[in-house]
Amino acid sequence: MRRKFICIVSMITIFAVVSLGWGLFFRSTASSAVTAGPDGLIRLHVLANSDSKEDQALKLKVRDAIIAYLEPLLSNAEDAAAARRIVGEQRENLILAARQVILANGADYKVRIQLGTFDFPIKTYGELVLPAGKYEAVRVLIGQGEGSNWWCVLFPPLCFIDITNAAATQNNQDKEREVEFRSKLAELLNGKK
Repeated sequence: MRRKFICIVSMITIFAVVSLGWGLFFRSTASSAVTAGPDGLIRLHVLANSDSKEDQALKLKVRDAIIAYLEPLLSNAEDAAAARRIVGEQRENLILAARQVILANGADYKVRIQLGTFDFPIKTYGELVLPAGKYEAVRVLIGQGEGSNWWCVLFPPLCFIDITNAAATQNNQDKEREVEFRSKLAELLNGKK
Protein backbone atom coordinates (compact mmCIF):
# COMPACT_ATOMS: atom_id res chain seq x y z
CA MET A 1 0.00 0.00 0.00
CA ARG A 2 2.84 2.36 0.85
CA ARG A 3 4.47 1.76 -2.57
CA LYS A 4 1.21 2.58 -4.31
CA PHE A 5 0.94 5.80 -2.28
CA ILE A 6 4.55 6.80 -3.14
CA CYS A 7 3.92 6.01 -6.80
CA ILE A 8 0.77 8.16 -6.86
CA VAL A 9 2.50 11.07 -5.08
CA SER A 10 5.43 10.81 -7.51
CA MET A 11 3.13 10.83 -10.52
CA ILE A 12 1.22 13.83 -9.18
CA THR A 13 4.50 15.68 -8.62
CA ILE A 14 5.74 14.87 -12.12
CA PHE A 15 2.40 15.92 -13.58
CA ALA A 16 2.49 19.22 -11.68
CA VAL A 17 6.06 19.97 -12.81
CA VAL A 18 5.27 19.12 -16.45
CA SER A 19 2.07 21.20 -16.34
CA LEU A 20 3.92 24.17 -14.87
CA GLY A 21 6.66 23.90 -17.50
CA TRP A 22 4.06 23.60 -20.26
CA GLY A 23 2.24 26.70 -19.02
CA LEU A 24 5.45 28.71 -18.78
CA PHE A 25 6.42 27.63 -22.30
CA PHE A 26 3.12 28.81 -23.77
CA ARG A 27 3.27 32.07 -21.83
CA SER A 28 6.81 32.79 -23.13
CA THR A 29 5.98 31.93 -26.76
CA ALA A 30 2.81 34.03 -26.66
CA SER A 31 4.76 37.04 -25.45
CA SER A 32 7.49 36.67 -28.09
CA ALA A 33 5.40 38.50 -30.70
CA VAL A 34 6.41 42.08 -31.46
CA THR A 35 3.70 44.66 -30.93
CA ALA A 36 3.80 47.77 -33.09
CA GLY A 37 1.69 50.88 -32.85
CA PRO A 38 0.32 53.03 -35.66
CA ASP A 39 3.23 55.49 -35.72
CA GLY A 40 5.29 55.23 -38.89
CA LEU A 41 3.00 52.67 -40.53
CA ILE A 42 0.94 53.13 -43.67
CA ARG A 43 -1.56 50.43 -44.47
CA LEU A 44 -3.09 49.47 -47.80
CA HIS A 45 -6.83 48.85 -47.56
CA VAL A 46 -8.78 47.56 -50.57
CA LEU A 47 -12.58 47.38 -50.38
CA ALA A 48 -14.58 45.37 -52.93
CA ASN A 49 -17.74 46.67 -54.55
CA SER A 50 -19.76 43.89 -52.90
CA ASP A 51 -19.39 40.45 -51.35
CA SER A 52 -20.26 38.65 -54.58
CA LYS A 53 -17.75 36.02 -55.67
CA GLU A 54 -16.88 38.05 -58.77
CA ASP A 55 -16.35 41.31 -56.87
CA GLN A 56 -14.18 39.58 -54.26
CA ALA A 57 -12.00 38.03 -57.00
CA LEU A 58 -11.77 41.42 -58.71
CA LYS A 59 -10.69 43.04 -55.42
CA LEU A 60 -7.70 40.69 -55.24
CA LYS A 61 -6.72 41.45 -58.83
CA VAL A 62 -6.89 45.19 -58.11
CA ARG A 63 -4.82 44.60 -54.95
CA ASP A 64 -2.19 42.78 -57.00
CA ALA A 65 -2.04 45.61 -59.54
CA ILE A 66 -1.70 48.29 -56.84
CA ILE A 67 1.04 46.37 -55.03
CA ALA A 68 2.90 45.62 -58.28
CA TYR A 69 2.75 49.30 -59.20
CA LEU A 70 3.88 50.59 -55.79
CA GLU A 71 6.57 48.01 -55.00
CA PRO A 72 9.39 49.52 -57.10
CA LEU A 73 8.40 53.05 -56.11
CA LEU A 74 8.37 52.38 -52.36
CA SER A 75 11.41 50.09 -52.24
CA ASN A 76 13.70 53.04 -51.46
CA ALA A 77 11.35 55.03 -49.24
CA GLU A 78 13.27 55.69 -46.03
CA ASP A 79 10.35 56.67 -43.84
CA ALA A 80 6.58 57.04 -43.76
CA ALA A 81 6.78 60.66 -44.94
CA ALA A 82 8.60 59.60 -48.12
CA ALA A 83 6.14 56.75 -48.70
CA ARG A 84 3.20 59.12 -48.13
CA ARG A 85 4.64 61.59 -50.65
CA ILE A 86 5.17 58.85 -53.27
CA VAL A 87 1.65 57.50 -52.88
CA GLY A 88 0.19 61.01 -53.07
CA GLU A 89 2.12 61.73 -56.27
CA GLN A 90 0.97 58.44 -57.79
CA ARG A 91 -2.69 58.66 -56.81
CA GLU A 92 -4.03 59.16 -60.35
CA ASN A 93 -1.76 56.43 -61.73
CA LEU A 94 -3.02 54.05 -59.06
CA ILE A 95 -6.60 54.81 -60.06
CA LEU A 96 -5.71 54.15 -63.71
CA ALA A 97 -3.99 50.86 -62.85
CA ALA A 98 -7.03 49.72 -60.87
CA ARG A 99 -9.46 50.81 -63.61
CA GLN A 100 -7.47 48.87 -66.24
CA VAL A 101 -7.80 45.70 -64.18
CA ILE A 102 -11.51 46.30 -63.61
CA LEU A 103 -12.24 46.93 -67.29
CA ALA A 104 -10.09 43.96 -68.38
CA ASN A 105 -12.27 41.78 -66.15
CA GLY A 106 -15.55 42.93 -67.69
CA ALA A 107 -16.68 45.34 -64.98
CA ASP A 108 -17.07 49.11 -65.07
CA TYR A 109 -16.70 50.24 -61.46
CA LYS A 110 -15.29 53.59 -60.52
CA VAL A 111 -12.25 53.64 -58.25
CA ARG A 112 -11.62 56.09 -55.45
CA ILE A 113 -8.43 56.37 -53.47
CA GLN A 114 -8.53 57.95 -50.03
CA LEU A 115 -5.45 58.90 -48.06
CA GLY A 116 -6.18 59.32 -44.39
CA THR A 117 -6.52 57.76 -40.96
CA PHE A 118 -8.93 54.87 -40.54
CA ASP A 119 -9.96 52.38 -37.82
CA PHE A 120 -8.53 48.86 -38.03
CA PRO A 121 -9.07 45.82 -35.80
CA ILE A 122 -6.18 43.94 -34.19
CA LYS A 123 -4.14 41.99 -36.74
CA THR A 124 -1.16 39.70 -36.72
CA TYR A 125 1.43 39.54 -39.48
CA GLY A 126 3.63 36.61 -38.48
CA GLU A 127 5.36 37.83 -35.31
CA LEU A 128 4.18 41.43 -35.72
CA VAL A 129 1.00 42.30 -33.81
CA LEU A 130 -0.81 45.51 -34.71
CA PRO A 131 -3.27 46.53 -31.98
CA ALA A 132 -6.71 47.79 -32.91
CA GLY A 133 -6.81 51.51 -33.52
CA LYS A 134 -6.48 54.30 -36.01
CA TYR A 135 -3.82 53.89 -38.71
CA GLU A 136 -2.76 55.94 -41.66
CA ALA A 137 -3.87 54.13 -44.80
CA VAL A 138 -4.24 54.23 -48.53
CA ARG A 139 -7.84 53.13 -49.03
CA VAL A 140 -8.86 51.84 -52.45
CA LEU A 141 -12.64 51.75 -52.89
CA ILE A 142 -13.92 49.74 -55.84
CA GLY A 143 -17.41 50.75 -56.97
CA GLN A 144 -19.61 51.10 -53.88
CA GLY A 145 -16.83 49.85 -51.61
CA GLU A 146 -19.37 47.86 -49.58
CA GLY A 147 -17.82 44.40 -49.84
CA SER A 148 -15.35 42.60 -47.65
CA ASN A 149 -11.96 44.19 -47.53
CA TRP A 150 -8.31 43.21 -47.64
CA TRP A 151 -5.34 45.02 -46.07
CA CYS A 152 -1.65 44.83 -45.40
CA VAL A 153 1.14 47.12 -44.22
CA LEU A 154 2.29 49.19 -47.18
CA PHE A 155 5.07 50.91 -45.27
CA PRO A 156 7.28 49.44 -43.98
CA PRO A 157 6.76 47.20 -47.00
CA LEU A 158 5.21 44.05 -45.53
CA CYS A 159 2.85 43.78 -48.53
CA PHE A 160 5.82 43.28 -50.83
CA ILE A 161 7.58 40.50 -48.93
CA ASP A 162 5.38 37.75 -50.34
CA ILE A 163 2.11 38.59 -52.03
CA THR A 164 0.79 35.05 -51.47
CA ASN A 165 1.19 35.49 -47.71
CA ALA A 166 0.41 39.19 -47.50
CA ALA A 167 -3.06 38.70 -46.15
CA ALA A 168 -3.13 39.19 -42.44
CA THR A 169 -4.63 36.67 -40.12
CA GLN A 170 -7.15 37.62 -37.49
CA ASN A 171 -5.62 37.68 -34.05
CA ASN A 172 -7.88 35.71 -31.73
CA GLN A 173 -6.43 36.89 -28.44
CA ASP A 174 -9.84 38.18 -27.39
CA LYS A 175 -11.50 34.81 -27.87
CA GLU A 176 -11.14 32.19 -25.20
CA ARG A 177 -9.74 28.95 -26.44
CA GLU A 178 -11.11 25.78 -24.98
CA VAL A 179 -8.32 23.53 -23.85
CA GLU A 180 -9.02 20.20 -22.29
CA PHE A 181 -6.44 18.98 -19.78
CA ARG A 182 -6.63 15.32 -18.94
CA SER A 183 -4.61 13.35 -16.49
CA LYS A 184 -3.90 9.72 -17.13
CA LEU A 185 -3.31 9.36 -13.39
CA ALA A 186 -6.76 10.77 -12.56
CA GLU A 187 -8.36 8.53 -15.16
CA LEU A 188 -6.63 5.47 -13.66
CA LEU A 189 -7.66 6.44 -10.13
CA ASN A 190 -11.26 6.93 -11.27
CA GLY A 191 -11.30 3.56 -13.01
CA LYS A 192 -11.27 4.91 -16.60
CA LYS A 193 -8.95 3.44 -19.20
